[in-house]
Amino acid sequence: MLGVLALRIIAGFVMPRLPAQLPGSAAMPASDFGRFFLHGVSGILTAAVFVIAGAKTAPRGRLATAIVLAGLWSLAALSSHVLVHLSQGTPHYTHFFVEAVGAAGAAVVIGYSEKSAGRSQ
Repeated sequence: MLGVLALRIIAGFVMPRLPAQLPGSAAMPASDFGRFFLHGVSGILTAAVFVIAGAKTAPRGRLATAIVLAGLWSLAALSSHVLVHLSQGTPHYTHFFVEAVGAAGAAVVIGYSEKSAGRSQ
């Protein structure tokens, strides 16, 4: 819920509401920066939340769970952003890379948190 709220706030800054336009005037195109920025932020956040939430709910073997979930998310991103588009259209390598980095980064965070939790006990 908080992630959706954060994305809505970011979207308000990146994509401001369009002002009223006179009839017959040309519509303002969406900025490329806003489109890429929002996709990048949502890709990283979604992948990270998936991996962290899944690993933190595991009763044991959290690092192994995080690595498996990061691999699964990366495979899903590969199939949805690259493999689907190979026969028709242009593959979205950047979108795949962003989501894979988000998943791998979350696995690193889980590994670091498990390592530091082991030291404190």
